[in-house]
Order: sequence, then C-alpha cells, then structure tokens
Amino acid sequence: MPHYHLAMYYDTAGPVPDDLPQIMAEVETLNEEMRDNGAWVSAGGFAPAPEARVVAADAEGAETTPGTYLDGPEQQGGFWVIDATSMGDAIVWAERASRALRLPVEVRELRED
Repeated sequence: MPHYHLAMYYDTAGPVPDDLPQIMAEVETLNEEMRDNGAWVSAGGFAPAPEARVVAADAEGAETTPGTYLDGPEQQGGFWVIDATSMGDAIVWAERASRALRLPVEVRELRED
C-alpha cells in the first residue's frame, strides 16, 4: 500500500491559538482513528523553526547555519506518514487533519524504490 506524507504548516509570526488544548485533543483523536483504521505509520511534531540548523557539505568540508532551509514566515510544524490506497484516500485524512489543526495540510506520496 502506498505511503503518504501529510505536512502541516503554521505562521511563525502568528499567535498561539487560545484553543490549543482543544486542537491537541482533536489531533490525538484523529491519531487514534488513524491507528484503528490501519492508516497510521508514523507522526511527529517539530521543535520551533529557530531551533533548526541547515548543514551544507561538500568534499571540502561542511557549514552549519542556524534556522530553516527556506526562510519565511510559514514553516512546517509536524507531519504524519500514513498508509492509503490512493491519493484520494490520503486527502480524506488530510481534510480531517486540517480541520483538527485549523491549518493547511500538504499531501505527497512517498516514493519507495
């Protein structure tokens, strides 16, 4: 069965939602439903974007710089990897995730060769 990556993005300049506890409860309910339906593979949340580091290496050495690779106000905050029979089925899970998070969710099929 294909795997899909569901990525959530947030505005780093925006305020923390007042209903964050409710959002997290809804996300945990969604996670449980994914597990119960055999869609769950993995999920995780990221540390704040300013804590990220970018490493660029070549034959001469490596350079590490603070921050994210793509500089901008919107950053990826977390992800799911799910099993779904089709992009359409993955989108159904993404719609539910977007509702729970109150944020956009990007869906991409994982290419596993």
